[in-house]
Amino acid sequence: MSPTVFNLQRSLEEIAECVQSNNVLDLLHTGISIMDAKGNFLYSNKAFLEMYSLQNIQGKHVSDVFVTAEQGVLATIRTKKTIVCSSITTENAQGISFRFPIINNNGKLLGVIIESISTTIGKEKLLELLNTVRDLENKVDYLSHRSKNNHGMLYSFHNIIGESKVIETMKERSRRFAKSNEHILLFGESGTGKEIVAQALHTASPRAGKPFIAVNCAALPHDLMESELFGYCAGAFTGAKSGGLQGKFELADKGTIFLDEIGEIPLTLQAKLLRVLESGEIQKIACTEPLHADFRLIAATNKNLSQLVKEGTFREDLYHRLNILELTIPPLRERISDIPLLTNHFIEQIAGLKRAREIRVSNEVYRLFGHYPWHGNIRELKNVLTYALFSLEGEGDILTLHHLPERFLIEMRSAHVKPNDEVQHDALDLDKAGAQAEKKMLMEVLASAEYNKTLAARLLGISRNKLYKKLREFGLHTSTF
Repeated sequence: MSPTVFNLQRSLEEIAECVQSNNVLDLLHTGISIMDAKGNFLYSNKAFLEMYSLQNIQGKHVSDVFVTAEQGVLATIRTKKTIVCSSITTENAQGISFRFPIINNNGKLLGVIIESISTTIGKEKLLELLNTVRDLENKVDYLSHRSKNNHGMLYSFHNIIGESKVIETMKERSRRFAKSNEHILLFGESGTGKEIVAQALHTASPRAGKPFIAVNCAALPHDLMESELFGYCAGAFTGAKSGGLQGKFELADKGTIFLDEIGEIPLTLQAKLLRVLESGEIQKIACTEPLHADFRLIAATNKNLSQLVKEGTFREDLYHRLNILELTIPPLRERISDIPLLTNHFIEQIAGLKRAREIRVSNEVYRLFGHYPWHGNIRELKNVLTYALFSLEGEGDILTLHHLPERFLIEMRSAHVKPNDEVQHDALDLDKAGAQAEKKMLMEVLASAEYNKTLAARLLGISRNKLYKKLREFGLHTSTF
């Protein structure tokens, strides 16, 4: 969306003061806020303050109020482009915001106007307001599949939480791949959400209205895998169903079949799988006539298939037949900036929207989340939050270190403290670390936050000004980031 160009006769500050004195924007149901070119609040209407449960924020910097300041207003200030993404305050109130840059005739940024929509707004009103930045076809697709998800149906790309560069790049590439009819191979560690991505690929494909059949190859006993995948005819073996069995490939006709952990398929079945992929021909057990199915395969693995080929446990020709369109789902440690969004999403999912609005996650928890290796990825984050929320029950509204699983804290201590050191949790604080360790931690957190200094400060549990001071102390000039 193009920036708005104004030939203003008065300063933005004067206009904000005039609007405030007349209360004209308090008549609106959407939240409106006016900011100067540095990101300081000049004016906010009644709906904006109520939506985010704020008091007087005039004069405050956006990063002191919103966790998502760097991705939102500050990104608009840097790029002079309209930015649309979630808004999350330091108290976990949420909304969807449009950040419009105000540009004068000379191309100078005068400030930013924010239009915010509550996440609890009615569906029809939300559609109407989003119409300015969303293609109609994408909106209908999103709302349709979100409705289906409420009944255990399929996910779409809109359901994949995250606004980091790596996840946005993955989603953009996935949308392009979804339009193709070629098979797709997903690589991703356990817990990264491979099946959700597979469902989104199907949802965005021309096969969206047809079956999506998911098979976890690791959960199938090898002696039953052939009959499950390819089916059998009546009388195939003792105990077989009298009418035979439709295999998963047959059920996926005209649709998509998702084979999770495809590296677990035994060599004895890989040749048969290769034949199906090349010709669409399904040879059911004990059947003389082959069947044909038109399907799109999405395979997933957390293993290095090329290494399995070298070890002789995976056919090279099958590997090359599968590996046409390759997608890698980034692990959580590579998308640390998405943790606040994922955290709020899971808190809503676990505790419910009403209770989630009351819960605040402490800065110390966010700081440790930024350091944790997350070997179990998004699934582990959800498990940690589930434990924490049930531990919080009856103890107030602030989720602190006290509510986290002990195993989480033990791993954090082992990751940040030398074996011979006996230090308590607060030894992780920036002020108490040695100079070298402090510099190293700053560099690691900046890198993990993709050099988003507002997020880095939040993960470290310090103010943005203090982070800048520390960077100057260690000669880590902000211009280099």
